[in-house]
Amino acid sequence: MAALEHKPYIVSWNLTHGCNLSCPHCYMDAGCRSAGELTTAQAKEVVDALALVNPAMMIVLTGGEPLLRDDICDIVGYCSDAGFITVLGTNGTLLNKEKLVQLQRAGLKGIGVSIDSTKPESHNAFRNFKGAWELSIECLKAAKELSIETQLDVTLTDENYTEIGDFTELAVSLGARALNFFFLVCTGRAMRTFISVQHYDAAIQELVGRSKTETRTMVRARCAPHIYRVLHEDGVRLPEGTRGCLAGRSYMRIDPVGNVTPCPYMEESVGNVKDTSIEKLWADSQKLQTLRDGEYGGRCGRCEFTEICGGCRARARAEHGDFMAEDPLCLYEPQGKGKLTLTDESQSDIAWESAAKQRINRVPAFIKKMVIGAIEKKAREKGVKIITEAFVEEIKSRDFSTMHRPG
Repeated sequence: MAALEHKPYIVSWNLTHGCNLSCPHCYMDAGCRSAGELTTAQAKEVVDALALVNPAMMIVLTGGEPLLRDDICDIVGYCSDAGFITVLGTNGTLLNKEKLVQLQRAGLKGIGVSIDSTKPESHNAFRNFKGAWELSIECLKAAKELSIETQLDVTLTDENYTEIGDFTELAVSLGARALNFFFLVCTGRAMRTFISVQHYDAAIQELVGRSKTETRTMVRARCAPHIYRVLHEDGVRLPEGTRGCLAGRSYMRIDPVGNVTPCPYMEESVGNVKDTSIEKLWADSQKLQTLRDGEYGGRCGRCEFTEICGGCRARARAEHGDFMAEDPLCLYEPQGKGKLTLTDESQSDIAWESAAKQRINRVPAFIKKMVIGAIEKKAREKGVKIITEAFVEEIKSRDFSTMHRPG
């Protein structure tokens, strides 16, 4: 098969439908394990197939609750041995220090733990599990002690969007590398838990402010591509290559039984790994090609920020039944201007030494330009005019997490 123009660089893999909690915002509507979930042997075949498509990939192993799989350490180890950056998405209630040590030895690089409130009683009530908050916090502390990278994953709702500042302080106190705020898409049980358009917009505005000024941890919006428009309007220099929704472009999801979808919030399968090779599914799917073509409808199609935002395709599908329709949570009215084109790095006011350039060339292509932009931003803040290899290492060790998810 010919070389792929687009490659998946991030795979979100729902290993199981089973979960020990019953959260009202679960996009999986998780609970009991599904019939036909991939076996250990089948999971390893999937890893082998992914390595043929792109050996430089990040695998996010999640659920449900992935700790309910007895073979989780085996799967983590197999992913790690294949050369993938392997991270775990978990509610944290089943992940104690002993298990973390086992996973770390298998090759686990980081964990993302879901937290719904900075108030223990609110989190526990939301999770329908007494003591859930305490167990999750202990999990994060144990991971920090073991030097496993951590991030807090917060799903914003009408009930907790006012806690953004408190979440930030909690993440800092726990030594989390990143704090991700996910904006709900109406799938699974999330059909009954939503954030209003007004609260969504207010949260975006606050996150823009914090992402510009917070230096202790990375504050990031997820499944909210409009933040790039707001950042641009606020005078923030966005690096060339900035892209909102990566679904079907450099990101895909594998569900517990092997169905491949553009992202976790899109239930429409492009095929199953038990029947068709991942390479063929990724290369030949008309649905994925439609997403890559970017011919959007409604306001998204008319918008001058299409190239850097493009709206959330899953949200468009959930609201309109068409993943190429306009994003219903965006309040922006297109101004009828030409499409925004970002200035490329060749026009930068920052110079790069040869060794620094060689180092940055090892970064995966889909995030390379964004990483360059982030490093140059740090250089400007520090008054650095020439970026050296030592400067890249300094920024990398302090500011960059191995744990990425699409915007």
